[in-house]
Amino acid sequence: MTDKIAPIFIDSFPRLPLLNNHGRHFMGLENSSSPELVERTKNLFEYLNERLGFFNSAEGRENQKYFNLLLRSIYPEVMIDLADLVYAQHERLAVYLSFDHININLKKNFFGNADSLQKMNQKMAHLFYQLAATIAKKAFLRDDSEIIRLLSESYSYYLYQTKNFPWEDPPQPKLPNLQQSVLDVATGLAGFSRIYSWPENFPQLMLSDSDPFIMSGLSHFLELTGKKNIVLMKADFPTKPPQGIKFGFIMVNKFLHHLQRSDRVNFLKWSMGVLESDGVLEILDTDLEHYIVEQSEQPEFKNKLTVGYLETLVEIERDYTDTLKSDVQGAGFRLIHFDCRNYCDETDAFSQNQGDILSLKFKGLEIVAEKSV
Repeated sequence: MTDKIAPIFIDSFPRLPLLNNHGRHFMGLENSSSPELVERTKNLFEYLNERLGFFNSAEGRENQKYFNLLLRSIYPEVMIDLADLVYAQHERLAVYLSFDHININLKKNFFGNADSLQKMNQKMAHLFYQLAATIAKKAFLRDDSEIIRLLSESYSYYLYQTKNFPWEDPPQPKLPNLQQSVLDVATGLAGFSRIYSWPENFPQLMLSDSDPFIMSGLSHFLELTGKKNIVLMKADFPTKPPQGIKFGFIMVNKFLHHLQRSDRVNFLKWSMGVLESDGVLEILDTDLEHYIVEQSEQPEFKNKLTVGYLETLVEIERDYTDTLKSDVQGAGFRLIHFDCRNYCDETDAFSQNQGDILSLKFKGLEIVAEKSV
């Protein structure tokens, strides 16, 4: 018989409220340089207060106490941490609360020793990650339009104000024709930096995605930048790609490894059909996730990975970089450029605990292919 761990946050009644007057003080938000983040942080937790709470028990009261202690001392960028955990963990795996910020505010009214402070931090971190997991797992919260709006607009404001983009600035494509539209397939978080860096004298850029959080955030960010030569389109590849539109250039960055080979072949055939006669397909990708799946058979490696990450991966073939090249040619494209290199990395970006270094070996490839006439 397996013991079932009771949840910390509940949506049933009776329950203790998520917020109390101590937490509502939000001392850590005072004097912030981003009133937009402050407003949305307060609104989000008030909104969640109407939907979640704690058990009315001794343990529930303790959880409420430490959770509100965290909120009292929290920094506005906690909205980015929460958004990453709920909506973007596949792309932003390593998310850690900044207790340097939290403890600065906490120590103003704290009289304990370092050991007790460390225990408080562990307790608050546990509650925060459990809140993120609760929102992610409960569809009525994860898919709630107001939660998506508050978190995605916070993400947008943060990136607009700091320029601290989730991914390095993607290289600008070498467009053969500045009069034809460009499609960025399944743009994801990279869409923020793509919007920011897209020149005003470039042709129309269409950013496509199907995730409501991504679409909401990009729409808000696009509005902040005021750029007129970029549009958003809801699309899901390969099942619901854009229809009735021709493109001069299609960019596919770190996406095709998410698809089974048969779906990738269908995508390549679709690309051939929607490209102009002199159109170009550009692919940047890696087989990193194949390596991670393979190495996860070793308990020492698997136990370091961020909880739940393996479940987000699609198992791809061992010779992915070779089969992708072959499939591009098989779809009728003529290769202009092909480059495949081996990479090694020592990182904790995929680890559950900061400092747990994983050694990664993978291939990265670049393909530029032209539609054959």
